[in-house]
Amino acid sequence: MGIFSEFRKQNSNFWCYFWKYSQIIILIQLMITYVLVPVLNYLANGITSLGNVKYLSYTNVPYLITKKPLVVIGLIVILLLILLLVFTQFTLLLISFQAIKSKASLSWWDYLKRVSKNVLGLPFKAFGFFLLYFLIITPFGSLGISSTLLNKVKIPQFILDWLLQEHLPLAILLGAIYLIVLYIGLRWLFVLPLMIFENKPIKLALNRSWEMTRGKTLHYLGIFLVLIAVVSIMATVLIGIVIMLQWLIDQAAFLGKIDFTMAVINMTLIQFINIFISIYASGIAVLIMLSHTHTHYFYPKREHRGHKWFWGIMAVVVVISFVTYNVTYFNNWLLEPPVTISHRGVDDGNGIQNTVSAMQATSKEKPDYIEMDIQETKDHQFVVYHDNTLSNLAGINKKPSQMTLDELTSTKIHENGKTAYIASFDDYLAASEKLNQKLLVEFKSVSGNSNNFVKHFAQKYGTRLYQDKDMVHSLSYKYIEQSKEYMPKVKASYILSFNLAGIPITKANAFTMEYTTLNSRFIEGAHLQNKKVYAWTANDEESMDRMIFLGSDGVITDNLSLLNGEIHRLFNKSSYSERMTIYVTQMQDPFN
Repeated sequence: MGIFSEFRKQNSNFWCYFWKYSQIIILIQLMITYVLVPVLNYLANGITSLGNVKYLSYTNVPYLITKKPLVVIGLIVILLLILLLVFTQFTLLLISFQAIKSKASLSWWDYLKRVSKNVLGLPFKAFGFFLLYFLIITPFGSLGISSTLLNKVKIPQFILDWLLQEHLPLAILLGAIYLIVLYIGLRWLFVLPLMIFENKPIKLALNRSWEMTRGKTLHYLGIFLVLIAVVSIMATVLIGIVIMLQWLIDQAAFLGKIDFTMAVINMTLIQFINIFISIYASGIAVLIMLSHTHTHYFYPKREHRGHKWFWGIMAVVVVISFVTYNVTYFNNWLLEPPVTISHRGVDDGNGIQNTVSAMQATSKEKPDYIEMDIQETKDHQFVVYHDNTLSNLAGINKKPSQMTLDELTSTKIHENGKTAYIASFDDYLAASEKLNQKLLVEFKSVSGNSNNFVKHFAQKYGTRLYQDKDMVHSLSYKYIEQSKEYMPKVKASYILSFNLAGIPITKANAFTMEYTTLNSRFIEGAHLQNKKVYAWTANDEESMDRMIFLGSDGVITDNLSLLNGEIHRLFNKSSYSERMTIYVTQMQDPFN
């Protein structure tokens, strides 16, 4: 069967049982989002709290392993539990869809019995396979073969940027590995159906799936590419029609009395389209996985209550929540403009990072803060520099800590077609004070810093930073705690590269979170602790909009003028169709 014939077959099957498939997807995702995820977060937070672990980061992994082994064991148990729950989620989806395809009249109790049988029959060694398997199918996450439980399995954007800009050969190697992973994912497409419906052990299921897909890798890749195209076209056309309708209403002066009402209605329609698109993508993806499954259920025919009251109440609740959100959104009651922060003091390559000249040029764009980096020199002074070595910008294979301040400030650096000298913090701070420009100073956590790095800095500059209303932040938890000890009045933010589990327990006033894994749950938790959240580093319109819609208190960016434009567009434009377009750019999968 050809690619298009196979897709048409699964598409026809989906529409034949659209409402039944939709119920399964919605109920499973509701259970995960509002029951399982909160419970797992509570367990992880409980384990770290009982173990007196104040934060989880790659920086304290050795400490956890050597000093807190019970915490590590507890977190590993939670990981195994997540894998088990992900398997349960996929099993329930596959069994339910196959039963619907077979026209079996099963109750939820029947589904749960089948799922329990499959879960309880798993050998312990299966967990290692599941970890590998679900990492392998991660490339298919945007097509429904994913789980909210594993939605943090992603590479942060700053790592991708670091690879592409500074380590291109390694980036190419990782790209090749990704393609290999994608290939293996396609070859293992039918492993779970074989395990569930034919009771095959893992090894036999792997071998059988490999045989079933032999010579057909491009065939199945083609089906998923068709799904991508169909979903993209469907979303673009349907949402485009609604936005165009709103645009026409906005342009018609005689419709001015109903433009707000129609905006709320049309936005609600877009939100339902988003849910529909997600259900469609998930449903087709599951049906593709079941394309070679022929199990039928021979349960006696019986009628089950449709629970129309349940779906009716849910529909009312969803509509009310959408309408309430949309009314507050269009009235600017929900969102506030974020603090704007220029990353390393540049705006779209207008100068060399962390230099006085770049800061002076960027300051003209009126950022709330200019973020910059400091390290300690050989003679225990402070230099404004980001990288661990001078090789990238100066072509010198030395660390800043191996040179004196005079040597460093006499060193030329090159970037963005410009040349400048490395700046001392004294000069950088003086220039910022002259411009009345507030700073966000990052304490770089590098091996060359002395043990008294923060204390020395606080003694020398703490009073001026407080008077200038500057802030500090750092990836080092120790540096932030020391900062609050030696400069209690200077606001400090703890930088997190990943949103792993819970809110760190710290004296910091805020968190600086890498935007890739930042979500509303973390922001809400931080706000409950009266701590702000700054997102870094959002450099395109879509990511900027998403950070604003999540409720970030500030956005750190390399493209300050673009961020200023997005804030102006979002908070000062009166066109409802424009506001709807902005909303669509940050709209996420409602089930992830």
